[in-house]
Amino acid sequence: MSQSKSYISLLLLLLIASSYLSAQGADNLYQKYVKSQQLENSTDRDTNVIQHYAAYVVYQINDGVPAAAEMLDTLVSLTASSDWPRAYGIQKRVEARYYERQGDMDHGLQLYNQAIDTLRNAGPSYQDLSTALIGSGFVLLNSQLHEEAFKTLQEGYQYAKSSGHLNNQLLTLNFFGDFYYYSAFRQENFDSALFYYQATENLIDTSGTWGYYKSDNDLGLANVNRRLGREELSEMYFQRSLKEAEQYRNYGVIYALYVDKAEIYEEAGDFNKALELKLEAYEYVQASGWVEFIARADMQFYYTYKSLGDFENALMHYERYIAAQDTMKKQEATARYAELEAKYESKEKEDEIIRLQNKNLQQSRDFLLGLAAIGGLLLGFISWLNWRLRNQNKELERKNKEILLAQLRGQNLERKRMAVELHDNLNTKIAAIRWQLEAVHPSVNEKAQTILNSTLKLVNDVYGDVRLISHNLMPEKVEALGLVPALKELLFQLKQNNKINFNLVVKTPPDFQFGSLTYHIYNIIMEMINNILKHADAENGWISLSKDDNKILLTVSDDGRGFDIGEMTNGFGIRNITSRLENINGKWNIESSPGKGTKFYIEIPQLD
Repeated sequence: MSQSKSYISLLLLLLIASSYLSAQGADNLYQKYVKSQQLENSTDRDTNVIQHYAAYVVYQINDGVPAAAEMLDTLVSLTASSDWPRAYGIQKRVEARYYERQGDMDHGLQLYNQAIDTLRNAGPSYQDLSTALIGSGFVLLNSQLHEEAFKTLQEGYQYAKSSGHLNNQLLTLNFFGDFYYYSAFRQENFDSALFYYQATENLIDTSGTWGYYKSDNDLGLANVNRRLGREELSEMYFQRSLKEAEQYRNYGVIYALYVDKAEIYEEAGDFNKALELKLEAYEYVQASGWVEFIARADMQFYYTYKSLGDFENALMHYERYIAAQDTMKKQEATARYAELEAKYESKEKEDEIIRLQNKNLQQSRDFLLGLAAIGGLLLGFISWLNWRLRNQNKELERKNKEILLAQLRGQNLERKRMAVELHDNLNTKIAAIRWQLEAVHPSVNEKAQTILNSTLKLVNDVYGDVRLISHNLMPEKVEALGLVPALKELLFQLKQNNKINFNLVVKTPPDFQFGSLTYHIYNIIMEMINNILKHADAENGWISLSKDDNKILLTVSDDGRGFDIGEMTNGFGIRNITSRLENINGKWNIESSPGKGTKFYIEIPQLD
C-alpha cells in the first residue's frame, strides 16, 4: 500500500472522538444540559451541566458549526464558577478538540496535555481522562509521532476499559486494527489487524452499538480480508459498510470506501479508473470542512495525477497539501511534545524530592551521607576498574587490528602471487597446448579431428576458467586504477550490456585510500551486483560508498521485486558475502519486502 493512501480510515475516527458522542443528536444533548440546570443539589447541578454542555459543544465542533467558538466561551464561564475538580480538565479537553478540528495541532496538543494533567490529579472516574489521552494520541499520530501516539492510545484504552467507557474502547480497538493495517505505520501485519477489527466487532455486537463505529469497523474488515485473499468475505463487509454509512450519513466512511476501492485499481495500474472514483468521493471529504481530512485527500490526488503524468494537477494538489501542513503547525506540535515530555519528567523528579523531604530529614541526611561515602569509594573503585578494562580492551583491539591487517596484507600478496602464477605460467602452458593441437588438426583423419575438436573445446574452457580465477584473485583494473575508478568502469560496462541502470555514489575525501580492504570491498560489490542481475528483476541499482569516523559504509540497493526477509534462505551469494565480511570484522543488514526492492547495509572497520 502506498503511504500516500494511508490511514484514511483512521481520520474517520477523529470525527467521532468525543466522550459522549453516540447515536444521540445535538438537540438531545442540549435538552440534557437544560434539565441539569434545574437540579436542586448544587454539586450534581454543576457536574451535570458541565458534562452535558461539554458533550453538546464537542458535537457542534465535530459538525463544523460556526457558533462553536462562542459556545466554548460559555463553557469557560460555566467552568470558572464551578468547584468540581474535573471541570477545568473537561474544558481544556473540549478546547483542544476545537483547535485540533481547526488544524492547529500545536495548540491542540498543548491543551490536551493540560487536560491530562488536571484529570490525572482529579482521580476517579477516568472516563474524561481516557478521552483526553485518546485526543492527544490522535494529534501525535497526525504529527507523525507514531510510537508516542500508540503508547498514549494504549493508556487511553486501559482507562476506558477500567471506567467502562464503551465508545472510547471501540475507538481505540479500531485504531489498533488500523495501526497494524495501514502502511504509514510500517507494520502491515494483517493478522494482528484482523484480530483487533474482530475484537471491535465483538464489542459492537455484544453492546448493540451501530452507527459510525460499525460502518467504520466493517470498512477495516473489508480491507484486511481483501489483503488476506478472502474476496467474498471482503465484499460482504464492503457492501455492509456502505449500506450502514449511507443509513447514518457517515460520509467519511463512504469516502474511504471509494478511496480503498480506487487503491485496488491503482495496484492493477488502472489510474484512470482510480481517479474517477476519487473525484466521485471528493465531495464527501470537502463537506467535512476538516483541514486534516482535506489535506489527506489532496495527497491522494497528487499520487494519482502524478502516476497519470498529469503534473499540473499533481502539483496543484501537492501545493494544497503542503499549505495545509503549514497551517496545522505539525512541526511545532512535535517540538511541543518534546518540551512537554521534558517538563513532565522534571515535574516527576521534583515531586519525588518533595516526598523524600517530608520524611525525617535529619535521619535521611545522615543515611544519605553514609551512602554517599560508601558510594564514593565504590565509584572510585569501579572507575579504576573501568579505566583498567578500557585500556586493556584498547590494547587488545589494537593487537587484533594489527593481526587482521597483517593477515589481509599477506592474503593480498598471496593473491598477487597466485594471479601471476595462473596468468603467466599456467595459462601460458595451456595456450601452448592449444596451439600444438591446432597445428596437428589438419593432418589427422576425420575421427581424430572429432576427438581433437572436443579436446580443443575443453582446453579453451580451462583457459577461460583460469583467466577468470586469475582476474577474480587480482582484478587488473583495481590493481591499476584503484577501487573507485575500477567500479566506475565496471558500472559503465554493465550499463552497455544490461537493462539495469547502475549508479555509483562516493562520499569519501578525494585522497581517501581503502588500503588492504580494496579487493574485499570490490569482490563484495561484485557479488551483490551478480545477485541483482540474477534475481532482482530491477530497472535501477545503486552503490554508495562513504566514510564515518573509522568505518567504511557500503550500501547496495535496487528497485526490483524484493522478497520477504522472513523467508530469506542462506543462498550461495549470501554465504559468500557473510564469509567475506567475517574475515574483515564487517557487519551487514538487509531491508526488503515484496515489490519494494532490496537494500544491503554494510559497515566495515577501517584498518589502514
